[in-house]
Amino acid sequence: MPEQPFATALDPRFEGALRECLIGLVGPDGVLQHDTDLAALGIDSLTVVRLMVTIEDTFEVTIPDDLIGFEIFSSPGVLWDVVSGLLEESDAG
Repeated sequence: MPEQPFATALDPRFEGALRECLIGLVGPDGVLQHDTDLAALGIDSLTVVRLMVTIEDTFEVTIPDDLIGFEIFSSPGVLWDVVSGLLEESDAG
């Protein structure tokens, strides 16, 4: 039997922000993992904007214009990589 990949939990504040913006797309008991396909859940451009503003407010970061694209909102893991990178940059600065 093949090994199941290890799924790490999402940062609790990050998951809370995601769930706040994905109301109606994922239920309170719905599983959100790093590789959850947000497009398959039905994320649209309005949800992307709401998610970006919520993430920026929650983590006190600004997602630079050159990073903004639908691809960074493809999954929680990709978006978290961007956010955590911005947090590391702000801690270093």
